[in-house]
Amino acid sequence: MIDDIKEKIFEKYFVNCEKAELICQELKIKRSEFSGYAKQIDNDRAEILKEMRRIRQLYNNKQDPDFGFASFDEFYNWYLQQYEKQNGCCYYCKTEESVLFELFKKKYTSVKRPNRGKHLEVERRDSSSNKYTKDNCVLACYFCNNDKSDIFSESEYFEYLKDRKLFFIKQLESLL
Repeated sequence: MIDDIKEKIFEKYFVNCEKAELICQELKIKRSEFSGYAKQIDNDRAEILKEMRRIRQLYNNKQDPDFGFASFDEFYNWYLQQYEKQNGCCYYCKTEESVLFELFKKKYTSVKRPNRGKHLEVERRDSSSNKYTKDNCVLACYFCNNDKSDIFSESEYFEYLKDRKLFFIKQLESLL
């Protein structure tokens, strides 16, 4: 019973950002009980929530008429599935996110936008349509996302792309 309540709070409060008062009414619990459960969830799922907040920021940054995800939940699930499908690697150069994370932590520390680079970013495969949809989006590293930009189509970029992954691996090895 308690686990069911915590799961509902996780989904409604942390995923869907519903108001605590409405959740309390629906679940027929006191605000103090809600706060206790929310604190437990925050402690038990700290890493998941940190990642969820990062992905929510991506979602919030993309909000425009051409953004084809109906809700954060839809976008979040797509992101997780896409990340798994790509094995945590850039769609284009195949560099692992963990390699990028270490490079930005240890070498590329003076970037103008510190929130970018350490994680894979949402990239449109075909930028001519300007649509961010499940079928038109992939996860790309900071370098490929900026390099491909709105200039290349997916097929053109693959043709253009050389062995960027080896470059990143060598950069990382030089730091060890």
